[in-house]
Amino acid sequence: MKPLLVALLLCPFFVLAQEKPKLVVGIVIDQFRYDYLTRLGKHFLPATKNSGGFNRLIKNGALMTDAHFPFSNTLTAAGHETFLSGVNPSRSGIIANEWYARDIKREMYCVHDSTVQAVGIDPEKNAGKMSPRNALVENFCDALKKESPQSKVIGIALKDRGAILPAGKRADAAYWFDAESGNWITSTYYRTALPDWLNQFNARKLPENYLGKTWERLLSEKNYSNIDNARGEGALIGETEPVFPHKVFDLRTAADNPLFKRNKLYDPIPATPFGSELTAELAKATIEGESLGQRGATDILTVSFSSVDYCGHIFGYESHEAQDLVLRLDRQLDDFFKFIDKKIGFEHCLFVLTADHGVAPIPEQTPGGLRLYEKPFLDSLKAAVDTLYPNVIEAFANGEVYLNQKEIAEKKYELGEVEKFVGLMGMHLNGIVNYYTRQELLYLQEVLEFDSVGTAVLNSFHPARSGDVKLVLKENAFFSYRQTGTTHGSHYRYDTHVPILFCGKGIKRGKFAQKSAVIDIAPTLHRLLNLQTPMRYDGRALTEMLR
Repeated sequence: MKPLLVALLLCPFFVLAQEKPKLVVGIVIDQFRYDYLTRLGKHFLPATKNSGGFNRLIKNGALMTDAHFPFSNTLTAAGHETFLSGVNPSRSGIIANEWYARDIKREMYCVHDSTVQAVGIDPEKNAGKMSPRNALVENFCDALKKESPQSKVIGIALKDRGAILPAGKRADAAYWFDAESGNWITSTYYRTALPDWLNQFNARKLPENYLGKTWERLLSEKNYSNIDNARGEGALIGETEPVFPHKVFDLRTAADNPLFKRNKLYDPIPATPFGSELTAELAKATIEGESLGQRGATDILTVSFSSVDYCGHIFGYESHEAQDLVLRLDRQLDDFFKFIDKKIGFEHCLFVLTADHGVAPIPEQTPGGLRLYEKPFLDSLKAAVDTLYPNVIEAFANGEVYLNQKEIAEKKYELGEVEKFVGLMGMHLNGIVNYYTRQELLYLQEVLEFDSVGTAVLNSFHPARSGDVKLVLKENAFFSYRQTGTTHGSHYRYDTHVPILFCGKGIKRGKFAQKSAVIDIAPTLHRLLNLQTPMRYDGRALTEMLR
């Protein structure tokens, strides 16, 4: 065949292969266990050509049914950083929401940055002193910005870390919610003033409309599993019982009540579906204001829905409240996708949806469940350790014991022996089933055969930020800050198993049972967009779901 004819025949396929989405929409649902899809799926909106929330993505996309986080510190910051960095906390350095910093002798917040100022509120407010600088790696968004500087990357979430970390270091902006002012804000890391469209959005005072608003169930009570007032459930701010209907508390009605002195005016909103509604409204305003997906370049919008997490911590994932919030989120996604239909075209976008972690059952509702409290636990551990090595425990964070290296050196203790003794004393305390020491994780990983738990701990271990002894809790046990509710942060399946859902051109439709991990999302996007910038991802491209 003549060369020109071959070129003409191949040309259409070459063009199709190079066609890129106008907009990549990265959705993270904070504390969204995989089984939300299976337990509540029958109540989701049906998928049609131009409607549907979760089911629209599932029907037209690829769902990885056995996707997990491969590390033990399944916490918000670590999950959001991993989402588009494609690396474990052991490399990104974002090992938790906060960690103990030995140099400053206190905890460091994952996105705190004292070198920047707030934008959208008083410049000196701590709520705005945030940036992605504590992350030690660049991510998929950064790779796109290198190859396509005209592309825009913007991250939004109620939580600062949920907005900042997925958008990467080269993002054009990240916007998060300030519960004191009710404004969406940013920092001088990104820009020195809010864009006009965001000033206009803030001027609408949408959070004000939610104060005093009633939250009823979306469906009749019979459609919800469990009972409304189950053991171990907490209550919303301003309420005494965990039962429907709920009313968003207006703190101004109790301004002199010392019980609420630490709460900000708009703190009652995030744990309700109105927090997700507010986030979805900002997502639409961002697309509109920035002309995302409408400028001849591939743009990225990352949206983290934080409200499921706020709600789940209080009520538990089996509560009527958590179920209802997810059902309402399904409708909110439907509305968001319809907006994208009109502005860009659903078919011109690439969607990826996942979670930053799962969540544990409420201990009071679970056989063998155990609620621990950090202070008495640490007091008992110190008392035991002090019998042989006094004053060597310096701090405790994320289930990790930080040792006083100076004290150990001055007393000429053998560091490895101290670590082992701390671990063994920990195992004498209720709830602890294993431990891993810094010496093992740092120096013996090449010779030890770590089991799945040890590998998960190793993937969360960063030498400069992690502790010296990682204590492993038994299943269904956790450290709690209150006497009700639940949390996450373990290697157990209830914390690691989350959805990975892709939808867009180049994606096969169907459900895929192959083992996958959240670290696989970034390399998959890298391949889908045919990026040439080399990146050292820990994950793999999910080729089984690529056309």
